[in-house]
Amino acid sequence: MVDQSASAPQLLLLATGGTIAGRAANSTSLNAYTAGTMAGSELLQELPQLQEVAQIQVEQLTNLDSADLQFQHWIQLVKRIREAFAQSPELEGVVITHGTNTLEETAWLLELLIDDPRPVVLVGAMRPATALSADGPLNLFQAVQVARSPQACGHGVLVVMDGKIHGARAVTKVATQGVGAFQSPDLGPLGWVDDSGVHLPVASGARSVPFATLVLPAQWPEVAILYGCVDPPLAMVSALFHAGVKGLVWTGTGAGQLSAGEREAIKAWPGVLPLMLRASRCGSGPVHSCALQDELGLLPAGTLSPQKARILLLLALIAGMERAELSDLLASMTMIEG
Repeated sequence: MVDQSASAPQLLLLATGGTIAGRAANSTSLNAYTAGTMAGSELLQELPQLQEVAQIQVEQLTNLDSADLQFQHWIQLVKRIREAFAQSPELEGVVITHGTNTLEETAWLLELLIDDPRPVVLVGAMRPATALSADGPLNLFQAVQVARSPQACGHGVLVVMDGKIHGARAVTKVATQGVGAFQSPDLGPLGWVDDSGVHLPVASGARSVPFATLVLPAQWPEVAILYGCVDPPLAMVSALFHAGVKGLVWTGTGAGQLSAGEREAIKAWPGVLPLMLRASRCGSGPVHSCALQDELGLLPAGTLSPQKARILLLLALIAGMERAELSDLLASMTMIEG
């Protein structure tokens, strides 16, 4: 706990590891390093400037590379945030330090599950803490700025990287290197943060949180992602169906198109088909309804990336949704986005 008066804004920092907490053998190593080696308390010790900004309670939930996150970590994270908001009315927001590899997935999961106007802000780094010009300290400072800002209330789950403030739905990692690796291709960032403050528009209306009351189970359904390409390996389709996956996200070419062979593989399956969504490998632009694909039971994922479509499908399956219910949810989300 940072030593401050009780009148200072109170924030909760949940540390999960990642590059922001990573160390390398020397200061010029940007690629060869170990993620998740510094505790969240150490990150704060390196930022004494935060003592002038907020009173911060630190909790270390895990400390790993975000590529190694599992559903159990998500369950723990959701439970802790819900508890913190329910039990601490004086809490102004939550900051989560996170690895960048799956940061966008965690942000989208929380967007669908956390129903509170107070900010939840995820932050990471593209360079380890030991690097020359490490971006983590400034990113973390700015994430705290956003989390304690009244302007951030009502915007849902946010991601702060490189001075930009992104919404959970649109943000994605678009590059393997460079501090500007996070973008929101379809909508653009919501705002920005700098030494003059937080710059965000006023949040418009009530936010829809479709799984606000959902209780997450210990065992999650199997949901796979298939990637569209020239002459795709159709044995993968049959193998997944035989394995009994409950959900399947097709990463189609172009506007979410499946090949003739993939469509025939679906038609030929004699058993019950899993709940299926159709996304695009393009990285930007919507996937709309298409009669040729719809008749096979596939639902268009709109502007959701394949990995975010998978999260929506996971939660829909946990909630016991049927195809018609999921279709209605997707339609309502598209209307809100528009």
